[in-house]
Amino acid sequence: MTGPEVRKAEPAVAVLLAAGKGTRICTKSRGPKPIARVLGLSLAERVVCTFLKDLGVRRFVVVVGHEAEIVKSHFRDIALRRGATVKFVEPDDWRRGNGASALSARGRTGETPFYLSMTDHLFAPEIGRVLARHAPAEGQVCLAVDKDKSGVFDPEDATRVKVDGDRIREIAKDLEDWDAADTGVLLCSEALFDGLERAAARGMHGLCDGLRELAREGRAIAVDVTGHDWLDVDTPEAVREAERRVMSQQGRKISDGPVARYLNRPVSRWLTRYLVRTAVTPNQISIASWLLACVAAALFVTGGYPALAAGGVVAQLASIVDGCDGEVARLRREQSDFGGWFDAILDRYADAFLLFGLTWHEFAATGTQMSLVIGVAAIIGAFVHSYTADKYDGMMTRKLRGAPYFRPGRDVRTFVIFLGALLNGPLLALAVIAVMTNVDVVRRIILCAREEKA
Repeated sequence: MTGPEVRKAEPAVAVLLAAGKGTRICTKSRGPKPIARVLGLSLAERVVCTFLKDLGVRRFVVVVGHEAEIVKSHFRDIALRRGATVKFVEPDDWRRGNGASALSARGRTGETPFYLSMTDHLFAPEIGRVLARHAPAEGQVCLAVDKDKSGVFDPEDATRVKVDGDRIREIAKDLEDWDAADTGVLLCSEALFDGLERAAARGMHGLCDGLRELAREGRAIAVDVTGHDWLDVDTPEAVREAERRVMSQQGRKISDGPVARYLNRPVSRWLTRYLVRTAVTPNQISIASWLLACVAAALFVTGGYPALAAGGVVAQLASIVDGCDGEVARLRREQSDFGGWFDAILDRYADAFLLFGLTWHEFAATGTQMSLVIGVAAIIGAFVHSYTADKYDGMMTRKLRGAPYFRPGRDVRTFVIFLGALLNGPLLALAVIAVMTNVDVVRRIILCAREEKA
């Protein structure tokens, strides 16, 4: 097989090193390092999901050692739930070092390039994509390196790399003169095992030792992934940093309205940090939000200012909880088309109940037909506004390429209901919603029509 042919093949296998004890992060109560949890998912599952969902890798070779049966059981459970294929290697000499662990995977990766990663290294999928664009030629190994030394979380513990152009010249933890940090993610050819075997013959059993052997021949390639997030999670401090990073990356959507972005999200993210550690599912959170909206509507129908104000507070709480289902789904990597569709259906019912309840409250208090007219206009406007969101959001995503945009969605409508209830102005709240939604629908029609002609 020639070098160019190797480059065209998509990596189909990932070797995960999960043999070490991880004494700096693990306790007897937490179990082996791969099952240590970061916001509801183990380190092992987070790494598997990055390869599986973001990089399209479905086959995994997992090298186990310390508490092997527990680790294997955990990976089997991940594979069953996620639809992956896992094969295990349990070398006798895993205690010698991660190079001995990696060498035991020889003959199990196929002929195309394969990823290799530490189970305790979390990394952005862009790192894998950059590596895939620089796939190793025959006889080479590519290591993702970060040249932003100031951004390395724990530089004293980082494996340091000296580079010359795109070639690795030296790699070790104790380098004084270094250019980049080892991210712990590689894209390898079979040459990796040759380097590891030569290092082992010298009595050296680290992954770095094998790379150093290849570096002497100019066959260890440094691929610059500076700017893409990665973290070696091997201490309690690193676990907290991982949770902070994962939360900041997954916490909100670009289509959030102003109330969701600046009021709801800070609160929902706080709730999500606790919910993601429980057994509650995203769909159950969606149902809980809908039930809160039903309670709010029932309070509106009850009549009287105390019930009206309480209903407004519960409605706003429902809006906040409504953000948690998507956050939990993203943090657990459990997003699904059904989940999004189911949440949208419940949102429409919640909107209808809240606006109907507010209309009922106003009509019961005043008996005027105008309250019915304005209430019906608000209900129609809310539904048409939601109906037109799909095409409008798709257009704005294409035009703005990931930037936030103004979207007076249900977060704004619910906040208007909340304020109207607290201020004892349900009719004014209905009128604002009626005008806001119907005017924005007209605006969307005009914008989409112009985009169609462009």
